[in-house]
Amino acid sequence: MVYGNDNVDLAEGLFNFFLPQHCVVCFRYVSSSSGSPLCEHCLSRISFLRTPFCVRCGRPVAGGNILFCRRCRSFSFHFDEARAVTLYETPIRECIHALKYQGVLSFAPFFVNLLAEYMEDHPFLRDVDYILPVPLHPKRLKERGFNQTLLLARGLSARFGIPLLEKAVVRWKHTVPQVGLSLRERRKNVQNAFRIIRPTPFQGSRVLVIDDVLTSRATVDALSKILKEAGCATVRVLAIASGK
Repeated sequence: MVYGNDNVDLAEGLFNFFLPQHCVVCFRYVSSSSGSPLCEHCLSRISFLRTPFCVRCGRPVAGGNILFCRRCRSFSFHFDEARAVTLYETPIRECIHALKYQGVLSFAPFFVNLLAEYMEDHPFLRDVDYILPVPLHPKRLKERGFNQTLLLARGLSARFGIPLLEKAVVRWKHTVPQVGLSLRERRKNVQNAFRIIRPTPFQGSRVLVIDDVLTSRATVDALSKILKEAGCATVRVLAIASGK
């Protein structure tokens, strides 16, 4: 048995020697046995989103006695709760960009693990009937080659045995990127952007929407709106990161 383990270690060492891996943020060497595309230093820099945060949209708030953020006190979202695992800053920001825009797919299982651990710690996020990724418009899907939220949703569906709704909802309206738009412009940009295209037992169901980054929450709110109109009893949202 010891001899076999030595052979495995030797094989892994040879693999790492000829095919070294490097942290995508700081470019330090990363052993394949670490199971992460980040080095230990960058892993330690992840800013996990802790309380206090808004109990409705999950946005960080300043005071510990505040239940709802200023926006949720003046505006009603269609989703019931939204949560994010981390803050959208270094190194998570660079990791998400590497996945979405550079096609570094090794980040998909890394993000699935982050989301799954959060769901383990927050059972109400697992108390759902379906998992639904935020759809990409076909034009953007063709440009990118994959939908990053679908990769995450597939991993979570397999991990927890929750049915995945992969083609029930489409993004039929091709919207401009939300970056740089005001809140009003963002809401207008994604208005009527989604459609339900096949009969799905939404009536009375509980759905968990998976996204990568929550900023204004306008996109997931537009998606939640059509889900609620289709009869969903509860719509929850979970994302990798949240803007401040």
